[in-house]
Amino acid sequence: MGSTDIHSENIQLLNELSKLQVINENLKSIIHFSSDGLFVVDRKGFVLEANKSYEDMTGILKEEVIGKNIKDLVLNEYFDRSAALMAMESKKKTTIIQLIKKQKYFVVTANPILDTDQEVKMIVTSVRDVTYLHHLQKQLRQAQQLNESHADKLTASTKEEKAASLIYASPPMHKLYEKIKQVAPFPTNILVTGPSGTGKEVLAGMIHQLSSSDKKTYIKVNCGAIPAELFESEMFGYASGSFTGARKEGKPGFFEQANNGTILLDEIGEIPLPLQVKLLRVLQEKTVTRIGDTKPRELSFRLICSTNQDLRQLVLEKKFRQDLWYRINVIHLEIPPLSERREDISPLIEHFLNEFCHQYKIKKQIQPEAVQVLTNYAWPGNVRELRNVIEFLIVSTTALFITPNDLPENIKENWDFAHPFNTIESEAILKPSKSEPKNLKESIDEYERKQIVTALENSKSIRSAAALLGVNHANLMRKMKRLGIK
Repeated sequence: MGSTDIHSENIQLLNELSKLQVINENLKSIIHFSSDGLFVVDRKGFVLEANKSYEDMTGILKEEVIGKNIKDLVLNEYFDRSAALMAMESKKKTTIIQLIKKQKYFVVTANPILDTDQEVKMIVTSVRDVTYLHHLQKQLRQAQQLNESHADKLTASTKEEKAASLIYASPPMHKLYEKIKQVAPFPTNILVTGPSGTGKEVLAGMIHQLSSSDKKTYIKVNCGAIPAELFESEMFGYASGSFTGARKEGKPGFFEQANNGTILLDEIGEIPLPLQVKLLRVLQEKTVTRIGDTKPRELSFRLICSTNQDLRQLVLEKKFRQDLWYRINVIHLEIPPLSERREDISPLIEHFLNEFCHQYKIKKQIQPEAVQVLTNYAWPGNVRELRNVIEFLIVSTTALFITPNDLPENIKENWDFAHPFNTIESEAILKPSKSEPKNLKESIDEYERKQIVTALENSKSIRSAAALLGVNHANLMRKMKRLGIK
């Protein structure tokens, strides 16, 4: 072979090598700019390559894993298992759900590349983030299990609702009860508001009980407990085969279940703003279209909404739609806190005492002195807290009579047993502030007095009240003495 031929062959080899380098660079670019995460290991399981999408998706940097064996990465809990190892053993394409760094779920597909002898040369693994999809499916399964196992709890029977009644002796609650009797027979939308634990659900049950649909379905929905991504399927239902994991026969939503009956939307203020539009459409048109369906279904239901939030303020803050507020706020029933209707405390104590004595098949009585202490307590948790305290007293005391000494410590703290009428609250009542301050100093004193009394009512001690007010203990004591607060 002449020198010319050798030179020509060398040029040809250089050209082929140059083409291979270009192809190699192009392949690297394809790998690194792929929207899928790509992860490459050799025949022995050592990591050769990981592209930028893989880094972004998994949070695992290329520098952390290059040159390391996939078995060691599993042992070090980078991921719970390896599709590449499975493909290496089976010599077949393998797809699994992989949990990476105990945080995110991925669909991982490992493709083994075989040589002419059908031995594994390398494994190319593609990765797609399905954390959100996995979360949705998990939430859907939980919601379906909850719906199936507690279906009887979603619909309150007539017997249960008949047992629910308002226990009261105060003028505000008497006025509220008269209003309920007046509006209940009409299928008007009603909004029930009041602090947590005041009995909004009981009041809603009475409205249903006194309405024309009292013998029909009563659905209670806690809007704050439904994940946003499941809101539509739970509230409006879904058609057969509308999405992965859905029942084959489809499922009616809460509104369909409440057809010709009553639906209570508890914690209505918790519904995310984007979903409020869809809820408004159902309320306006009295029709619902299941997910995956095109046919609207006409409905007839009594709507009651309840919340412990100030919806008017949420409207001003653009967190609650004004048109939805107008729609649900046709009749507004507000339950005052228990501290503003102390006449109700004694009959409620008697009611809960009888309830738990019957439930636990024991006999207990409560001394008038203990009732007096309970009546003067602030009850920040309202009727719910009172009910829990009575249950505690029933099961925790051994004697027949419940005395003031049996009461929980937080209730006894602000009660002076030596001088039972020198409580914080009664002092504030016995020394009322002047209703018409005549100068700036009196106005300031009035404001300070209110703030201090409120802090004391909601604190375990004067020292903790001082911390709540942002002043030191000695300063608060001086102010209390000057303002006549004992």
